[in-house]
Amino acid sequence: MSINHTKGVVRALALSLVLLCSVSLLFAQGAKESGAPAGPVELTIATWTSNPDQIALLNSFVQGFAQKKGIEINATFESIPFAEYNTKLSLELQGSKGPDLFWVLETSAPAFIESGLLANLDDAMQAYDPKDISPDALALWSKSGSVYAIPFSTSPFFILYNKDLFAKAGLKSPEQYAAEGSWNWDTFRMASKTIKDKTGIWGYQTVDGQGYDARILHNLAPIVRSYGGDFWTDDGKILINSAESVAAVTLFHDMVYQDGSVVPPGNQSDFFAGNAAMTVGQISRVSKLNDAPFAWGIAPMPAGPKGESPVIGQAAIGAHSTGKQVALASELVAYMTDKDSVAAMAGIWPPARTSVLSSEAFLTSNKSVSKTQMQQAVANSIKNGRVLPSHVKYPQIEVESKMVFDKLWQPKADVKAILDEVAGVYGKYIK
Repeated sequence: MSINHTKGVVRALALSLVLLCSVSLLFAQGAKESGAPAGPVELTIATWTSNPDQIALLNSFVQGFAQKKGIEINATFESIPFAEYNTKLSLELQGSKGPDLFWVLETSAPAFIESGLLANLDDAMQAYDPKDISPDALALWSKSGSVYAIPFSTSPFFILYNKDLFAKAGLKSPEQYAAEGSWNWDTFRMASKTIKDKTGIWGYQTVDGQGYDARILHNLAPIVRSYGGDFWTDDGKILINSAESVAAVTLFHDMVYQDGSVVPPGNQSDFFAGNAAMTVGQISRVSKLNDAPFAWGIAPMPAGPKGESPVIGQAAIGAHSTGKQVALASELVAYMTDKDSVAAMAGIWPPARTSVLSSEAFLTSNKSVSKTQMQQAVANSIKNGRVLPSHVKYPQIEVESKMVFDKLWQPKADVKAILDEVAGVYGKYIK
């Protein structure tokens, strides 16, 4: 090869490199001017679900959003166990490596908003028809007219039951009792005890088996409220030790310690494995029954002396106010709760968007649940139900009251005296 030819190759290669660098610089400058990141964006999303199908669904929204924005997003989902979710999440958010997006429980909504850890979502919501979201559903997640988290799930609790065990005990099913108008807490207690006596299987397991620990309110609220009691009210009245609340908690206590029909504290018997005839669940739990070795059904929560009082579990998505990608994370929150996204989630997490909730498609959104069951146990309960009580000091209330509630789980516990003590704890924080 000649020297001149070699020089020509070198000059051509050098010119190509210059052009390549120029194009790269122009692309980077264009990305900078457009606000798009130059490389993949790393986002962490904290949830309390570890269900792989649910995580995959959430990630599909992230990737749809990335495609819409013309960027690349690498999402890491951090699954924190429910029992320690609030505590661990709060610590992470106060550090330098907290998640960019995270789920928030209804009971902790005021505390998270007051802490300043949730970003204002007013601007991010505007492109996603915010008027379609029920104002009632947004109320808990708002302050001074601004929204700080958007509910993706407004999911009532209902009874999941083992049809085989009810038949074996010679009982009608909860759905049949409901159709007759006799599905109340007395019938619930009778059925639980009959099943335990005739089959040796527990009649009832508390929600997620955590009714004595992380889900005390979830466990007691449906009974307490249907008896006309409550824990506390929005205007500061403390009702946990009212006559109605005491009667309701006494009924549950008697089922555990007199009837012996309820899975007791410390026992790991699981409804989903066929070790209990009933439990409390939500639509998101139904997938755990896909391979169940027994026939199962869904019924509304039993009624009390004051009628039915369904409890709604509400969860929202928020963005970390001091995260590295707060603007992008805020828009992603709005995208993940837009009409198309919540419609795709409706069979797992009933939405707060009125256009989706009122649609025929919602009633048939879960293939494992009939249209009638979805109407009676879910849609009707959303209309008539209430979320659990919340308070800006809920984290402190939860920790201190649990230590008192722990005294209940003894055979000879004085229910009224213990609930008076719980009321004293509430009174320290609820003014």
